[in-house]
Amino acid sequence: MNNKDIFERERISFLPTYKRIPIEINKGQGVYLFDKENNRYLDFMTGLGVNALGYAHPKIIEAVTNQINKFSHLSNFFITNVQAVFAEKLLEFAGMDKLYFTNSGTEAIEGTIKLIRMLNGPDKKIFSLTNSFHGRTYGSLSLTARENHRKGFEPFLPNIEQINFDDVNDLLLKIDDNTAAVFIEFIQGEGGVQPVSREFVEQLFSLKEKFNFLIVADEIQTGMGRTGLNYAFQHYKIEPDVVVVAKAIGGGLPIGAFMVKRSFKRCYCIR
Repeated sequence: MNNKDIFERERISFLPTYKRIPIEINKGQGVYLFDKENNRYLDFMTGLGVNALGYAHPKIIEAVTNQINKFSHLSNFFITNVQAVFAEKLLEFAGMDKLYFTNSGTEAIEGTIKLIRMLNGPDKKIFSLTNSFHGRTYGSLSLTARENHRKGFEPFLPNIEQINFDDVNDLLLKIDDNTAAVFIEFIQGEGGVQPVSREFVEQLFSLKEKFNFLIVADEIQTGMGRTGLNYAFQHYKIEPDVVVVAKAIGGGLPIGAFMVKRSFKRCYCIR
């Protein structure tokens, strides 16, 4: 057993990407975390939106145990019943037609960007909103508008720009027939838990009818009932073309997906 303090071991072994909270967590139960001295903490972070059912939920433990006793991984050349049931349920919740599973939310965003490029080519513009967060890999970081995440990683993917959050005038100024897609968090997470206005959403969908671009709902942080409905976009009674999910759908397991409202015969390019 290594006698060094765990935070000293972390300092030695890990790249300094996170400022750790100085508590050594031993276990979790429900909405609480416990340190090695058995002090109890009410966890308002919920694993940054991942632990929708809390820690050590018996249903998750049962499902994971049953599956790991069969196999932990199969390549995508195989399909299993548990995958099919899971896919059907996710599509039902979102009102979508088809999906692709990933390991994380940022991978699901990357796959969506590839899908958009496949459909519209590389020259049309993709937009996100200012103060948005869509992930940290290069495509998703190109969409992410928060400067603290972007600084030092330029240049980003071409033909990706931002529209001022909830600014209808800026939306009207920038959207045209050279628009491929708009990514939107209907409630921004890292942007301060800010819901977009109905006026902005209605104008966005009106422009979609005119210019025929895709609307992508990023539900990675807001999905699976965290806003009172299955997905935040459902509060606006509209239907996006793509819904991106992760975090809560795995309950602590690394799972993401993007779901589409259209059918495609082959999508080899998005793998």
